[in-house]
Amino acid sequence: MRELRTAPAAWHLQHSRPESLVSYFDPWQPVARQLDMLVHRFGIVKALCDAQKDSPAVESAELAQLRDSLAFHLLKACVWWQVDFSPHAVTGMQATSFMQHVRRHTDRMMDDETLLDVMTWQHYMHRADSGHIMVTGADPLCRGNTTIMYGIDGHRGFRFAMRRAGQPLAWNDITHTDFIAACLNARALHCLIETECAAIGEWDLAREEHIQASRHHTQYFRNANQASAVEGYATALEQLSRCQSRFGRFEFENIVNMMAFSVVLAAREQDASIADLLRHAATRPVSSRVAGGLKKRARAHVATGTDPLRRAELETLLDQVETGFALSGRN
Repeated sequence: MRELRTAPAAWHLQHSRPESLVSYFDPWQPVARQLDMLVHRFGIVKALCDAQKDSPAVESAELAQLRDSLAFHLLKACVWWQVDFSPHAVTGMQATSFMQHVRRHTDRMMDDETLLDVMTWQHYMHRADSGHIMVTGADPLCRGNTTIMYGIDGHRGFRFAMRRAGQPLAWNDITHTDFIAACLNARALHCLIETECAAIGEWDLAREEHIQASRHHTQYFRNANQASAVEGYATALEQLSRCQSRFGRFEFENIVNMMAFSVVLAAREQDASIADLLRHAATRPVSSRVAGGLKKRARAHVATGTDPLRRAELETLLDQVETGFALSGRN
């Protein structure tokens, strides 16, 4: 991190490019971590740009382009995973100012300009036409003779198609509200086509469990400040206990860890121990005996669900919050 302290602009130009922060086509990358990195890096790079706004240096122009790219990808990621997004609440900027950064990026990148239109105003799409589909890319992880292609249609819904050599694309009729839902459905069908494998039941379970997980993704930017942090944690923990698919457990492990961190934040804001917060939760009290395990989950969220640049700060925050139950220890 010495390089970051001595030359932050150069460091971010190398390490904070969206293509290194986000894996849009890999559902096994935690949504929370990717969103946190985009938000945090956008804030840092914007601050660097503001500090250098009167500088004629080439580095300033490159930083401005990076800032604008991060703004676009933050908006894209929220559409991709169906996350409620308010520029003012998340970045502190008015929506019009934030969108100026987005438009400056798309003015330079034609493919992204087209994608922005499809995701928003649809000046170039046949609106409400499920048969008019913009191809967004191929699944990089599928194997076999059949390729999975993804797209967004005139309903702003995610679609998938199967492509075999010498044959036209065959788009599936189902429209999905987020990419992960489309991906799980696509891979289930791909599994059936390529191997006729018995694992189709695993995919079916994953799709059902993702429906529950997607509701948490939608509210990602509201979780840290929610008044009912304990209830949210208890609900997510219960949902995790019911998961049967590997992917469902993966999604809900990350969600439960994130909700645990929200409980720790709530305890800090109320100047209470975690055990006290659990014990006195208004609508859904949780046994204070789980306080130690909850804090471990909060640490897991910091380790796997946040920007690495924030981890030292967040670990210090966790250390400052008492667990509060004697048998659980202080950490």
